[in-house]
Amino acid sequence: MIKVYGVSLSPFVRKVLFSLNYKGIEHEEVPVMPGDASEEFRAMSPLGKIPALQHDDFAISDSSIICDYLDRVFPDKPIYPAEAKDRARACWLEEFGDSKLAECCGGGLFFQRVVRPKFFNEEPDDALIQDTVENQLPPLLHYLESVIPEEGYLVGDHLSVADMGIVTHFINAMYADYQVDPEAYPKLGNYLNRAMSSDLVQNQLEIERAQMPG
Repeated sequence: MIKVYGVSLSPFVRKVLFSLNYKGIEHEEVPVMPGDASEEFRAMSPLGKIPALQHDDFAISDSSIICDYLDRVFPDKPIYPAEAKDRARACWLEEFGDSKLAECCGGGLFFQRVVRPKFFNEEPDDALIQDTVENQLPPLLHYLESVIPEEGYLVGDHLSVADMGIVTHFINAMYADYQVDPEAYPKLGNYLNRAMSSDLVQNQLEIERAQMPG
């Protein structure tokens, strides 16, 4: 049995859930907040980060490592391309999402506009939000616009970890009332529209709406 420890509003947990759902792997979600200090969770995630995954008697943390593990143990419907250059590109885009894009969409937008007011009853940092939208995000969006194909997926001819690793962060930006300008970034805008309307994403969003505070 596979258990995923975390909360799906985390883009990193969501990426793992996308992988499991895409592959059709049965799993159980165990709600755990980042920094949980329980002995059970720290045994799986020594740094206290989510997600962590337990598969029978094996446990590991970090979303990228978990996704790679799942792809090797459950090779049907692979999310990492077989060809070396395509795999490298997919891994790079996954890392691009999990690093600077996560910093902007997560820390600069989602945390400020959603987490602080709705979970901590705090005022958002408007200066940080403005800097994120006006200065930090545009270079990232320009880069994505330059590498996204006119149609289809980010890498190869089927869904990959590259798509999951990019889209998951734009979902958090969407929760923070941020939308990519389709006139400034037409390829990125079209890509995100296609991704957001997919069954994989829509099914996940339906679950997450029940977790969002009013």
